[in-house]
Amino acid sequence: MGSRVGRLPGNDQSCGWLAGLPQRDTRPPLTGDQQADWVVVGAGYSGMAAARQLAAVRPGDRIVLLEANRAAEGASARNSGFLVDATLNEGTGTAADIETFRRKYDLSLAAIDEVRSLVDRFGIQCDWDPCGKLYGARHSRYQEKLQNFAGLLSKLGMEHEILKGEAIKRHTGTDFYTSAVWTKTSVILNPGKLARGILDSLPTEIELYENSPVIEWQRTTNGHLLRTKEGAISARNVIMAVNGFMPELGVERNRNFALLLTASLSRRLTSEEHSSIGSPKPYGLLSADAMGATIRLTRDHRILVRNTCEVPSAMSLGIPALAERRRSHATGFKRRFPSLDPSMLSHSWSGIVCLSANGHHVFGKIGDGAYVVGCYNANGLGLANLLGREIANLATGQASDFIPKIEERSQPSRLPPQPFLRWGASLRLLRDRVRARSEA
Repeated sequence: MGSRVGRLPGNDQSCGWLAGLPQRDTRPPLTGDQQADWVVVGAGYSGMAAARQLAAVRPGDRIVLLEANRAAEGASARNSGFLVDATLNEGTGTAADIETFRRKYDLSLAAIDEVRSLVDRFGIQCDWDPCGKLYGARHSRYQEKLQNFAGLLSKLGMEHEILKGEAIKRHTGTDFYTSAVWTKTSVILNPGKLARGILDSLPTEIELYENSPVIEWQRTTNGHLLRTKEGAISARNVIMAVNGFMPELGVERNRNFALLLTASLSRRLTSEEHSSIGSPKPYGLLSADAMGATIRLTRDHRILVRNTCEVPSAMSLGIPALAERRRSHATGFKRRFPSLDPSMLSHSWSGIVCLSANGHHVFGKIGDGAYVVGCYNANGLGLANLLGREIANLATGQASDFIPKIEERSQPSRLPPQPFLRWGASLRLLRDRVRARSEA
């Protein structure tokens, strides 16, 4: 086992969720030659959860957490802030389909509970709102898909409601959508505040090094050697929690792939502007089409729009590229809220998501003393925390009822090799964008 790293992570500095957070001091990078019992690579939700659990069950061990950029400011803070319960499903109605969906839903609820426990235990102020989420559509072609989904939810006794016409307009402040399914066990929150709160609550025994990207990783006779730009660390055990950057480290590269998403967040609406769209309460809406727009109204009356998705040529975007993506966000914003000026979109940013072909996660042992966790298929805010905790349990031999349930959904199917994967994904996204024009 060993790999020289390809493209390194790099985050733009314009994330709207992070802009409102207090400034904090950056931890120093790893320097010199060091040794540890455990190295966790990646200080997002999964990496922080794994390190926290290691500190709890192996209190005498030296635990090092390496972050390529600034901790808790990558994908963990750049998503749309949904703690997802049930994900949209065609709903074939077969017994196998229903049981698979039930197990997936149960795992999602456990993930929500895990985040809730962290928020309660550490008093994290993250705008927690258990208002559920909507799957919405404008075009009639999505009606059957939403009806099938609602039917599946009914069979499983999952709390939900079908909204149409005026009911959707009252809920969202726009008459853009014609129908929606409202699942009521989801939570929306501010992911930047949540990630920062989890970071601030890490046990002091965990040694965090920031701006320390791993540039080489190799197996040694005593464990693993990881080189960074300014240092190196040897460890008996390594947990890779880098999510969309797994292929760059040579980890399960034929089982997962990365996509780049961009979003924009408005300034706070004035009371008059909020009133002009019907004074809706905070909500989150996902499109019935995966390439459609995600819309959120936050607790402080800001509107988020995300309607771009691409195969990344770079792992983050610069100012000119973000300005181009913002024009797409502004178009989606104006279609939904014609009484508002899209120039109020004040922050635009990019972020990496990790997907597999069959929607399964990456979780498990990949070598002696080497473990990996990631690939949440754009639904990772809750699952990243739960699976991060459980990969530490797996690595330390702790008994857990969750590990078999997670392993059941951790068999990602094989993907074509590069460059065929990149070409195929690009063509598929192009086709899907054309199909989803009504929902963008």
